[in-house]
Amino acid sequence: MGRVKLALYLLIFVCISERLLRLGFVNREEQIPVSLPRKYLRKMPLKMVDVTPSDFDQAFEKFNSENGRIKFILFLADIDPSTSVSWCPDCVRAEPVIYKKLEESSSDVLLLRAYVGDRPTWRTPNHPWRIDSRFNLKGVPTLVRWENGSVQGRLEDHEAHVQSKIESLLS
Repeated sequence: MGRVKLALYLLIFVCISERLLRLGFVNREEQIPVSLPRKYLRKMPLKMVDVTPSDFDQAFEKFNSENGRIKFILFLADIDPSTSVSWCPDCVRAEPVIYKKLEESSSDVLLLRAYVGDRPTWRTPNHPWRIDSRFNLKGVPTLVRWENGSVQGRLEDHEAHVQSKIESLLS
């Protein structure tokens, strides 16, 4: 009976490992985690504020009034409650790279993480951030550098995970 139980546990482990690989939590070549749950990201020295469309205006006003910091807005897809992972694969891939680069920066960085909602909410043409002329948001993830009351640079969708582009946006 012990061998059967061990074989069953091994099978479960392999299935879970393959699922983590498919979801992008583990890099196949290096076998290391490439994304962290949101609760661990809050412990980073980088100052982050999370907002949704409903509480954005108030948080953005405070964000905009901060002085002496490099300010970024990261527009992201919400976490899917059924999988505990973002419904957007590009967000899953980009988030850890963005956080790492911002954390490595020698500058004092403030990051406003703006969650767009679930997939159906984001897909509506009249989503508040799609129609907001300040951001003209087309896709997620989008990393925006915000200076002097306007967008000074941005990385969208498939380019948001490219380290060299994030470094360029930081400088």
